[in-house]
Amino acid sequence: PFLVTSKSCAEMSIKCCSGESGVVGIIWNLVRAAVVATWGGFLIEAWGDFAKSIGKAQKGEDALITGGIFRFFRHPNYTGEIIGWASSCVAAFLAVAATSGKTLSAWMSMAPSLIACVLGASGISFVLTTATAGLERRQLEKYGDTDEYKEWVGKSWVGFQLVKKTKDEEETVVPGATEDNGSPTPEE
Repeated sequence: PFLVTSKSCAEMSIKCCSGESGVVGIIWNLVRAAVVATWGGFLIEAWGDFAKSIGKAQKGEDALITGGIFRFFRHPNYTGEIIGWASSCVAAFLAVAATSGKTLSAWMSMAPSLIACVLGASGISFVLTTATAGLERRQLEKYGDTDEYKEWVGKSWVGFQLVKKTKDEEETVVPGATEDNGSPTPEE
């Protein structure tokens, strides 16, 4: 998708926007920035996958990889992919706005594609943010006692994540809350 977006935006900007100024020119600059962010996100993802493969091959499958791009991002493959998909979606909306955004019929004709774009970006982002939370939990369990892990967590960005409830949180009873049948729950 990002290759199609990049190619389409490049062709449209050459055909439609040579010398554009004002609001349309600004929007096209934003489209270009979104396409660059798309490429950047997917490059971060690929770099993370490559670095992890090399690190695991050198240090062993159970090694904690904290160098290279992992110095900055704890989960560069997930973070990069979210950035890539979200930026691509933004680029699509901006491209429609720049080329024919003045007419309702243009938006209506592009609506199915834009809706699919939002659903796709949202879906993959949901999957990756929940995966990030799960991986964070597993890494804490596996490496949490090591100084290397503690230092790494303090210096790197986790990326985007949805916080999952732990088993303890799910089993915790909130005083005054009611169960599904309407009766009060036992207080702690």
